[in-house]
Amino acid sequence: MLIKKRGMMMEAERIRRMAEQLIRENPNRRIIDFTLEGQKYWIKRKLGNGRNQLVKYSVEKEFYYEIARMTIAGESHPELLPNIQVLTPDYMVTLDGGPTLKNILGSKRREEEKKDILGETGAALAALHHDGVIHGRPALRDITYKDGKLTFLDWENRLYSRNREEQKAIDFLLLLQGICRENYREEKGRVLAVAEGYRENGGAATVEEARRFLKRHSLVGKMVHLLSPFQMKDIESVRKLYDYLK
Repeated sequence: MLIKKRGMMMEAERIRRMAEQLIRENPNRRIIDFTLEGQKYWIKRKLGNGRNQLVKYSVEKEFYYEIARMTIAGESHPELLPNIQVLTPDYMVTLDGGPTLKNILGSKRREEEKKDILGETGAALAALHHDGVIHGRPALRDITYKDGKLTFLDWENRLYSRNREEQKAIDFLLLLQGICRENYREEKGRVLAVAEGYRENGGAATVEEARRFLKRHSLVGKMVHLLSPFQMKDIESVRKLYDYLK
């Protein structure tokens, strides 16, 4: 046991040295990937993501907020969280979790295999929700899949609703919207695969809450249908949600 622990510490030190070398060489990059002894890793730094330039204090706050949320989620579902190899006040290094769902859905895999993975994704999100864990933005680019293991990335997103059931419904809707947004030819079947996986794993009540959420915002539904002829990507993705979850 002592030998194994010592080996793990030495491995973590090698990863840390490599990470800090790459950070010195790439001072402005927030996300950096590297391979060490055949294993791929990702560095995520305490930097703004370029989409919302916040003051330093806020960037720091967001970094620690994500760590805190990952820690809480990991207490009930560690298998769905990134495997952190190194954690410092300025960055974290995680094991690569494989291709993102966005990459998988755009790949040459068989469609049935893709639907199976989407069904597993729906089931995984339902498992998180069952234990009171809300992701905040389960986008296709923030979920990876490798050797049967799903990993939910990017836990820094704020939860704007205080109602837990509504939070679950919004999580569910955002996952479906991610599929609608890509305008896949097989889109409807893929949306139904996620919904079925979610519903069959204890998520039936949340699916109904998602429908009620859309009805409570029926004005939005009317607006996106009126704007549909303009074929705007985000507008169309929301319009499809209203159509698929009638």
